[in-house]
Amino acid sequence: LDLCKSYSYSPIDAATLASDCYSGYTQHDFTYCISDNSNNFDLMMEVHQFNVKSLEQTCFDVLKDHLCTENCIGLWQFANTCYIPILFQLKYEAFHFICENFEEVSLCEEFLQLAEQELADILGQDDLTVTQESTVYQSVLRWINHMPEERQGAISTLLPKVRLGLMDKSYITDNLLNNEVVKTNPESHLFVSDTLKVMSQPSLLCSESGINNTLFCRRLPNAVLLMFRFFSKTIEAFDYRTNSWITVHIHPSLENPMTHLFFYSTVFLGRCFYIVGGGLRWTNPSNRVWRYNLVTHTWQEMSPMQESRALMSVTELKGCIYAMGGFRDDVISHRTAERYQPNINQWTFIASMNEERIRASCTTLNNKIYICGGMNNNVLNTAEYYNPDTNQWTLITPMGTPRYRLGVVAYMGHIFAVGGRDGFRDLRSAEAYDPVTNTWYDVPEMVHKHRYFDIAVMNKKIFVVSCRRRNRIVECYDYTTNTWSVVFSGMDHSEYDWVKCCVISGLPNMADSCLSSDGMVLISLDQPELVMI
Repeated sequence: LDLCKSYSYSPIDAATLASDCYSGYTQHDFTYCISDNSNNFDLMMEVHQFNVKSLEQTCFDVLKDHLCTENCIGLWQFANTCYIPILFQLKYEAFHFICENFEEVSLCEEFLQLAEQELADILGQDDLTVTQESTVYQSVLRWINHMPEERQGAISTLLPKVRLGLMDKSYITDNLLNNEVVKTNPESHLFVSDTLKVMSQPSLLCSESGINNTLFCRRLPNAVLLMFRFFSKTIEAFDYRTNSWITVHIHPSLENPMTHLFFYSTVFLGRCFYIVGGGLRWTNPSNRVWRYNLVTHTWQEMSPMQESRALMSVTELKGCIYAMGGFRDDVISHRTAERYQPNINQWTFIASMNEERIRASCTTLNNKIYICGGMNNNVLNTAEYYNPDTNQWTLITPMGTPRYRLGVVAYMGHIFAVGGRDGFRDLRSAEAYDPVTNTWYDVPEMVHKHRYFDIAVMNKKIFVVSCRRRNRIVECYDYTTNTWSVVFSGMDHSEYDWVKCCVISGLPNMADSCLSSDGMVLISLDQPELVMI
């Protein structure tokens, strides 16, 4: 049974797996046995039978590390049928991966081997990530058409899992009512007809139409962008599916650092967002660090940084937080950098950068940290990367344009440097770095110039957010069209505001941005106290 195509193990005599014979084996020996000609699932069963816990963990790690669109369904099915405690987590990881990457997974061969109830369970998930609900419907047809005689009757089970209320009425008329599979199933054909009636007369939804209002609820986003505002001291959440904003009300369990800080940095790690450094306007930079747990809704002050920093660059890599540059008490910029390890709650210095930098921007790609631009005595066009394996910074080809207050993100395997100022004017221009060729190339300009903005990647697009001149703007870049487009533009209560953004994802119950019956956006981040309306 070859459910995991990407990897497997070479046959090992089961006797060597017994606990009393295992002392001579290391994790490296086991990993070396991974090859292309057998099956890792059998090995997992054997090491569990002989109660070799260290091998069991290693096998789990290998299975998880090789999770991909081609094998995630097989891994989920395997974990679903085996009563091995360590596989409970693998079952969750694989199912979450299926839901988060459904559009790609639904085109793979394994998708066609799903049982009817397995497919129904997947399609019914609120956190199924799809750009359009028609994708879900098309996946049902693909699954049925693989074995039409045996599966045609399943349309009555699967069609109610499709959120028909989110689809265009003309699409439903043209592609569902006239589809042969639907037409030959009276129950499904009536279901579609009744849904169309409710879409035309919403009042019928509360009557005995038999139509479940779930059909009209948007699925949960797999990620939400949080915007932290320095001057208005608020946090707001942006849902890319509805292009809507709401204010996030934070539980005041402890001192809220945002009430007195400016110019801090934010980062999301392990179900928490961190507030790092900052200062009181242009004075008194801080080395203090707080984190807010989005599941328990509590503030906690963590160990301080080695240096006080404001306007520094912060990112996360391999479960650690890195803080670089910024300015200290005498308003002198830093070259230093440091790393925070949450498991021991400790900051330690790493190698210093080649340049002093404030108002730079950073990101991670291929297990390296890239930092670009910023300023010291001059506006910088230099960029460099940090390799944590060697504790070394390496300069790369400079950007084509000097930039500070810029946005930097990793996107589609390249580093994008967007906007900022060149010392004289705000910039609309953008450029991207190819790490393979060590070269920068031009990217189309943004629609607007942005000042005091921030940038993030979400839903396979780059999002830029700014609040200026009582106007809030969100625009995004899509590599498939190589264009920028404004997705939100509206009045804002501030003349201008500095903002920092981070994307949150992977929470037990991700934010639900469905519109309620009165048109008000509702977001819930898991607990009743954090219902934000």
